[in-house]
Amino acid sequence: MSLQFIIGSSGAGKSYFAYERVIRESMEHPERNYYIIVPEQFTMQTQKTLVEMHPGKGILNIDILSFERLAYRVFEETGGDNRKVLEDTGKSMVIRRLLSEEKENFEAFAVSAGKKGFTEQAKSMISELFQYSVSSEQLSRSRQQVGEDTLLGKKLKDIQRLYDAFKKYMADTYMTAEELLDVLAEKVADAQILKDSIMYIDNFTGFTPSQYVLLGKLLKLCEKIVVGLTIDVKDSVYEPGQEYQLFYLTKETLWKLKKMCMEVHAEL
Repeated sequence: MSLQFIIGSSGAGKSYFAYERVIRESMEHPERNYYIIVPEQFTMQTQKTLVEMHPGKGILNIDILSFERLAYRVFEETGGDNRKVLEDTGKSMVIRRLLSEEKENFEAFAVSAGKKGFTEQAKSMISELFQYSVSSEQLSRSRQQVGEDTLLGKKLKDIQRLYDAFKKYMADTYMTAEELLDVLAEKVADAQILKDSIMYIDNFTGFTPSQYVLLGKLLKLCEKIVVGLTIDVKDSVYEPGQEYQLFYLTKETLWKLKKMCMEVHAEL
């Protein structure tokens, strides 16, 4: 198991280099599975690019997936969670209902809850809470730190009330798309399709806590993981720098992955 970085500025040819190599390796080792993980919005374009680049105009042992699609691919083999995934439309409907039911209990959001656009804002907020694995207890601690009677404290209280109501409604019947990766992380060790595979991860600036947990488990499972990161090579790649600098977030991602690599004793 090993981790490799492909680093360069935007337009330097990182993706082309990676795709060219994965095509060549996939032809030399047709028995091995190759995966290219990109954000959901890039999956179709990446498939088109790979097919156009491939000498045989086909990608039989290369899968282009997002993390969410990877989850479904693993669940096909290992069996997934019995809960249904609640998509954006369903999520909005649930939140609209909960806002109506909880309206009388809100303090900061009592007036805003019924306004146009608030449901979408609330949905985005809850999605991020799930995405970054924020617990109700953490929200309680934040309220205490800023003061229960402050405007921010009251907003956090209302957010926590809505968040708890949403999780209670979901219970054992539904899960959000953001929770998919948590379920995947539990199942991934049993996925034979991923064992000794080669995985390329491209077009990400950073990763969520759930994705980092998953990557830590994939590092133990895959033969090699290659991550493409956009950093100007003239910009002291291995020095984190300051938060206001252009490539700080990507460098932070590099350092987190490097640390993870050491923790699981993978070759860098």
